[in-house]
Amino acid sequence: MKNITFIDEAKIKIKAGNGGDGKLAFHREKYVERGGPSGGNGGNGGSIYFKGTTNLNTLLNFKGRSIYRAENGQNGDIKNMTGKNGVDLFISVPIGTEIIINDEKIIDITYDNQLFIAIKGGKGGRGNASFKSSKNNAPTIYEKGEKTDFIEVVLNLKLLADVGLLGLPNAGKSTLISVISNAKPKIANYQFTTLKPQLGVVKYKNYSFVITDLPGLIAGASQNKGMGIEFLKHLTRTRLLLHLIASDQKDLIKNYQLIRKELSSYSKNLSTIPEIIVITKEDLLNNEEKKVIKNLFDNQKIFFISAIKHQGLDLLLREISEKLKEIKKIEQDEADLILEEKTKEFIYHKYEEPNLDFSIAKKDNSWIIDGKYPKYWANRIPLTTYENYLRIISKFKSKGIISKLKEAGLKKGDIITVKDTFFTIEYQEEF
Repeated sequence: MKNITFIDEAKIKIKAGNGGDGKLAFHREKYVERGGPSGGNGGNGGSIYFKGTTNLNTLLNFKGRSIYRAENGQNGDIKNMTGKNGVDLFISVPIGTEIIINDEKIIDITYDNQLFIAIKGGKGGRGNASFKSSKNNAPTIYEKGEKTDFIEVVLNLKLLADVGLLGLPNAGKSTLISVISNAKPKIANYQFTTLKPQLGVVKYKNYSFVITDLPGLIAGASQNKGMGIEFLKHLTRTRLLLHLIASDQKDLIKNYQLIRKELSSYSKNLSTIPEIIVITKEDLLNNEEKKVIKNLFDNQKIFFISAIKHQGLDLLLREISEKLKEIKKIEQDEADLILEEKTKEFIYHKYEEPNLDFSIAKKDNSWIIDGKYPKYWANRIPLTTYENYLRIISKFKSKGIISKLKEAGLKKGDIITVKDTFFTIEYQEEF
């Protein structure tokens, strides 16, 4: 494994593509009188997806880049030509990444090629050809494309590994993972040799699994002492814990209980993950000393190993493989009961007409409308034709905005405006 910087949290901003504008146009051709409307629709903006991948195990790719945009849809054109849709943007993240938006965990990326639509692209505006009807053969109505906003996303990576190594500093975790897997951690006789998680693949006969080595824990780790909470969280994503205890440590059982206490303090779920107790540096023990240690642990199943001398590794790897097969079978049975649709698309945010929300204020003979709905349509429909103005008024009538204005005293000749937009019109009784 390459020695790379490990980054497990990133903050980015994402923006789906704007929808393209619809076109206002009429057919113009020699010898053809009264050519009909020919303005095409705008294309939809590109959406933004997050995609799970096994090719990454860190969020390092997001360092130095914080803004991601999908492509805008193209505008419609003459001759009923529809604008091209914007290209979707796929953002690859490691397996184990949580997608957090507005301080809420929206989804957990847990398998390879999993797709999550974070933002659906803006809809393209309709051209005037789309508004042709038997009552209106030459409409001048057309729409702008929907405009999208930036959304801030927090990516939080919790490593997904089958086996997590657990223990005090100098328990022999780095030595073990270097011997049984393809990981190459730094090994030395001092605290916190491991300063970032190490992932390795272990192959035992016809079975393989992923193992992770995390910095050694000390008293108070659950309160962020030592390497602390920054790495404890990664253990919550493992299926099995290997609790390593060096045979030359004093107070073996006391140190064991210290670590168990830290797990329970950090997370009750973490303390329930299956565990295998491993006594390292077996070469320093005689048979009588091994019996004493077994008695300390009330004759729990304990494995003695010496990673340097390759003692006891075969028995340990066999036990790990068998345990993982049992755990994965239980997981699969539970997944079958849930009947989860892995391919179902989940959309967090889709740009669409907002719910009705408005207020009215009066200043002299002017009525000011404020709210998400009136602003949406005042910005969606171009203010370039009288027919478009009437369409906006029609939208307001359908939602009861005009009737509310009349109840408040609206009369002919009064001015209606929408706050923070360019929409202004003089009210007429025929509206």
